[in-house]
Amino acid sequence: MARATGKAHMIVLDVGLTTAMATGIDKQSFFQKSKACASLIIQRLIFSAPNDHVGIVLLGTTETNNQLNVELGRYEHITEAFELKQANWPTLRILLDQVAQTDVEACWFDALIVALNFLRNGAQGKKCTEYSIILISPFFTSSHVTQDQLESVMDGFRSMECVLHVITNYVLHPAAFIASIFTTSGTFDENASKSDARSLNERTLKKVLDDTNGTVSNINWAERMLTFFDPKVVRPTPWNSLLSIGTKVKLSISAYVMIVQQKGLGSFKVDSVSDPTSSGSSKVEMKTQYLLNDKPIEISMQDIIMGYMYGSTAVPYDNTIDIEYRSGDSRLACLGFTASSNILEEHLSAKGSLVVVAKKGCTASNHKLSALVKAMYELKVIMIATKVYRKDNRPRLNALVPTYRNEIPCLIMMELIFKDEMCCLKFPPLLKSKPMPTDEQYDAVEKLIESMNLMDAIEDSNGESREAFAMHNTFNPSLQNVYRAVAHRALHPKKPLPAVMDSTLQELIEVPKKVANRAKPALDEVKRQFELKEITQNTRTEWLQRMAKIKLADDATSSISTIDSGVLMDDDDAERRMVVSVGTVTPAEDFVLLLRRGERFATVATQLQNVLFELLFTSMRAPDDKVVTALIVYRSEAQHLGPYRYNEWMAEFKKMLLTRRKEEFWKTVIVGKRLGLIDSQESEMSTISVEQAANFYETPSENKSTVESFSGDNIELDSLFDELNGSF
Repeated sequence: MARATGKAHMIVLDVGLTTAMATGIDKQSFFQKSKACASLIIQRLIFSAPNDHVGIVLLGTTETNNQLNVELGRYEHITEAFELKQANWPTLRILLDQVAQTDVEACWFDALIVALNFLRNGAQGKKCTEYSIILISPFFTSSHVTQDQLESVMDGFRSMECVLHVITNYVLHPAAFIASIFTTSGTFDENASKSDARSLNERTLKKVLDDTNGTVSNINWAERMLTFFDPKVVRPTPWNSLLSIGTKVKLSISAYVMIVQQKGLGSFKVDSVSDPTSSGSSKVEMKTQYLLNDKPIEISMQDIIMGYMYGSTAVPYDNTIDIEYRSGDSRLACLGFTASSNILEEHLSAKGSLVVVAKKGCTASNHKLSALVKAMYELKVIMIATKVYRKDNRPRLNALVPTYRNEIPCLIMMELIFKDEMCCLKFPPLLKSKPMPTDEQYDAVEKLIESMNLMDAIEDSNGESREAFAMHNTFNPSLQNVYRAVAHRALHPKKPLPAVMDSTLQELIEVPKKVANRAKPALDEVKRQFELKEITQNTRTEWLQRMAKIKLADDATSSISTIDSGVLMDDDDAERRMVVSVGTVTPAEDFVLLLRRGERFATVATQLQNVLFELLFTSMRAPDDKVVTALIVYRSEAQHLGPYRYNEWMAEFKKMLLTRRKEEFWKTVIVGKRLGLIDSQESEMSTISVEQAANFYETPSENKSTVESFSGDNIELDSLFDELNGSF
C-alpha cells in the first residue's frame, strides 16, 4: 500500500522578547499571540491535513540544542524542539503547557538557517510534495547578514522549493480583500515608527520573501484568520465511465463533483476520557440489548427476523426469498431527451451536482461531447440518463444540462427525484383582497432595502469598508463551532465546553453593527407605515364543521385552528383531493372525506384507529393537536353512525394508554375534553348508561372494579397489540 503524500511545515517561534517593550510592543501579549498562532496552525493541520508533517524550532531559549551548533558552533540559544512528524494533540499540549517566555535574545536569521537544515533532514524518507517555514517573531534583535549568507540561504530555499511565511507586527492588509492565511500577503507598514534594527530586518526579509514567493501577515490578522478552520483538502478525483447514446454512440467521460453538501468532520476513534494513569481499561465496547415495553428481555438468534424500517413502520424481510437485482457494469446511459422547460427545480434532488467533461486524452470523445453540447444548447433540450456508479449498484436517474464553463463545453449532471418524493406545498392567501401600497409605503421599503446593503457593512480600524458575508470568504458557523469544541475537548479532557460562543463566531451569525444602526430609522418608518393586525385563521376548524356538521368542543381561536398538518382547504379543494385511505398527515380531513365519498364507516373507522395508534405509540414526534382533532371528529361521527364500535375501541384504547404510560395524554385529552364513551343520552343507539360513561374516566387505581365490570370480556395485551397493529 502506497504511503500517503503530504506537505512539510517548520514553525520557528520566537520566545525571547526581553527588550520588546522598548518598541512600544507589549511583549507578554505578543508572546501569547505568537504561541496561539503556532497552536492554531497545528490544529488546522490535525483537522484539515492529517497527512502533513510539522516541526517546531524555538528561538531565544536559555539552552542551545540544534545540529548546526554541534557541527559548526555559533548558532546559540536555538532549540530544535519537535522533530518533523504528523501533527497530533500531544505535541500541541506540550507546546501550550511547557513552552514559556525567556529573557534571552537570539538571531532570527540563524534560526532560519537552523530551521531550513532541520526541515531538510527531517523530510528525508518522507513523501512530501511541498515545504514551508513559518517564522513568528517581532524581529527586534538586529541581524547583520552579509550578501553571501543571504545568497546561501536563498539557494537553500530554491533547492528545496521551500516557501517562507512571516507572521509579525507592523504589517498592513487591504481591508477590501480577505483570504485564507498563507495564500495572500500583506505589506510592511512604511509609515510606522520602527527601530533601525527592525527596518534592517525588514529589508532582508523582503529579499527572501520575494525570492521564495512567500507571504507576510500581521499577527493580529493571522490569529483571527487561523481561528477559522478550513475543510479538509481533497484532491478532485473523477468518476470515469462511458456515456452511451443508443447502440452506436459511446463517449469516454469524467465527472467531477461541482457542488456537494459540506459534511464537516469525519469519524473519530472512540475512546473514554478516563485517567490514562489509572489501572482500569479505557476501551469502549458496544453492546446490543433487546427491550420489550421498555424492559430488557433475553432473545435467541432464531427469534430474530430481518427487516427494514420504512419511516416508523417495521417491514420484515424474508431472506429465504432469493431475489437479487443486478444493475450491471458502471455506466451512464442516455434514455432520451426532453425540453428544458419540462425539468423544474422541484424535480431535482438536493444531493449536489457534477460537471461531465470528456476523459483526459480522449480526443474523439472530446469532439463528440462538444458537438453534443452545442446541439443540446441550441435545441434547448436536456438529456435524461441512468447512472450506475459502481458495478451492481442501484441505478439513479439523472438530468444532464448543457452549458459552457470558461468557454469549455460540458454537461452538468443532477439527480432526479421520484414522483412520491415531490412535495408541492399550497399556502393559503395572506389576504383575500389585494390593496395597493401607497407611495409612502413604497419609499419606506426602498429606504430599508438600501440601508441593509452588505457591500460596505464592515469597517476596519483604518476606516476602510468591505463586504460582509462574502460568499467565498464566509465560514460555516456550525462547522466552526464543532471544530473548536473538538479542539477544546482534546486539549482539556476534564473541563466542560465553553458556555459562551466565541466572539469571532458571533460575528458570523449577527447582523453587522453598521447595518443595524443604519437600518433602524428605516425600520421604524416601515413599522409606522405598515400597521399590523392579528388575523385569526379559522379555515380548518370551519371546514371540519361543514364537512362533519359538528360543533367542536374547543373555542374557534384555540390551538386546533393552527395545526401544522398540511394545506388549508375549501370545498373545491376537498372535492379534488385524491384520498385513498386515512393518513397520518391529515387524519381528520381524510376521515371526513372518505365518509362523504360513501366509504363504509367500519372500514374508515378501523383506518383511523390504526393511524391514531401510529401517531401515539410508534411516531418519534410527540402527539400534537391533529390527534385531538381526529378523536373529536371520530366521536362526533360515531354518535350518528353507530357508537358501539367507538365504545369498544375506546375501552381498549384506555387500557393501551395506561399500559404504555400515556397517563398525561389520558388525563389531558380523553378526560379533559370528555372524549370517553358515548352514553345513551348522546346517542339513542348506545347501550352505555350515563353512570357507566362517567365511571369510565376513573383510572383503575381509583375504581378498579368499575372499569373491570364495564370492560366485559378480558382482552389480552398481545392480542390487542396484534389487532391494532394488523394493518402495518
